[in-house]
Amino acid sequence: MTEDDLTEDDFDALEKEMLEEKKVPRGKRILVCPVCGSTEISYYLGLKTGYQYQCRHCNYVGALVLEMEH
Repeated sequence: MTEDDLTEDDFDALEKEMLEEKKVPRGKRILVCPVCGSTEISYYLGLKTGYQYQCRHCNYVGALVLEMEH
């Protein structure tokens, strides 16, 4: 099946499924440093640059952090 084979009803069903998935409660999420694996991550900077995080363990600063469910 290709994208051309999909109908408007298929897209509506997919959109409904995606909205329902958002309603499912998720576990607590933990931020993990991509360099050292520490969970001692804090919000560092924002605004025009987007979210930046800092690892208190290895001093990594960047937008890339891993997110795990607890």
